Amino acid sequence: MTKRVVITGLGAITALGEGAVPLWQAVLEGRSAIDFVDFESGSEKWKSIGALIRDFVPEKFVTQRKALKVMARDIQLAVAGASLAMEDAGTKNLGYDPERFGVIVGSGVLNHELDELSYSVQNSLNQEGGLDLNRFGYDGLSALFPLWLLKYLPNMPACHISILFDLRGMNNTLTTGPSAGLQAVGEAFRIIQRGDADLMLAGGAESKLNPVGLSQYKILGVLSDSEKDPKKNYRPFDASSNGLVVGEGAGFLVLEELEHAKKRGAKIYAEITGFGSSYARGHRIAMQAAMKEAQLTVKEISYMQASGIGIAAEDRLEAQAIHELFNGAGRQLHVSASKPITGFTGFSSGALDLILSTLALKNQTIPAVMNFNRTEKEWGFEIVKGSAVSKKFEYAMTNSSGFNGQTVSVITKSCGENR
Repeated sequence: MTKRVVITGLGAITALGEGAVPLWQAVLEGRSAIDFVDFESGSEKWKSIGALIRDFVPEKFVTQRKALKVMARDIQLAVAGASLAMEDAGTKNLGYDPERFGVIVGSGVLNHELDELSYSVQNSLNQEGGLDLNRFGYDGLSALFPLWLLKYLPNMPACHISILFDLRGMNNTLTTGPSAGLQAVGEAFRIIQRGDADLMLAGGAESKLNPVGLSQYKILGVLSDSEKDPKKNYRPFDASSNGLVVGEGAGFLVLEELEHAKKRGAKIYAEITGFGSSYARGHRIAMQAAMKEAQLTVKEISYMQASGIGIAAEDRLEAQAIHELFNGAGRQLHVSASKPITGFTGFSSGALDLILSTLALKNQTIPAVMNFNRTEKEWGFEIVKGSAVSKKFEYAMTNSSGFNGQTVSVITKSCGENR
């Protein structure tokens, strides 16, 4: 028999603060964390914009201090987000079976810090001052910290989290780009559904707000090119959208089998009823798959937390898919997107959006899209602008996509007694 799966814990750490509540409040108020950010490496100094977590103290969450030496900032954020989700779910001191509690993390190749490579690069320069890759292979790499690579492998967030909380159940890492965090939730949902776990911790974390990460997006030509007012730069779905603004953060959720949650008296935020995924341009396919599993029609969904990555071509693809799927029923659909508040947080973005849509269900309130004024064409659905909308709704759809990665859609259902 297929098990029912509910959300019992939310953990978020973003530039808005620690926990899901500061994030939710900022989204409701339209208060962005995006600002000017100063960078320094050696004698070089420069300025960019982004949503930086300025007062993050990893020692608060990482009890094994030596472990910090092999944790990139992304991993530290993942541990923090996971810890907050565990605390919110009340599972830290719960006598659960560790072999029935697993973890899935959305991740990827993590960005290294320039200072860590500077000495190795210096040892690898040729007579003209250029980088000799042969010398780097022999002399440069030997100058690195011996465990340097362990700081940046994609699977390390899941490793550290499972060790820290003694989670011995199903363990995996998904590297599907910006959709990885939400895809991790979907896969965790499947594991509990089929009875292979009682609880799963799922989500993602990333920080590309560093010289290496920013340079990658600069090369791709997807960064917003205006710095007049950082808080107004990021404009998903808007006709004047001109690219994304980078942020950093972690989003994790505790998923639990319904009867297991009831037995321990857990608070239940929402029930996951559908999950779908597809290829890079398969937004409609992913949404249809999620609705089919949830046994819903388009008329039964009145709120969508869209991916809204802020790249015009990507937003156009998502909007077109929504328009096609909700053809005729889209007028009652309210669409929101959160990235102007948090910045684009990469692997964690989909999980953070699911946290927000879960709180929207709980509070029966749909947040507005900050900086949104008008679309380039009429899409046949309402993008919420100005201020949040209070209305009664039972289901929420959360989407995640971008950069030719997988498209993912998750449907959640309100638990009325827990509103």
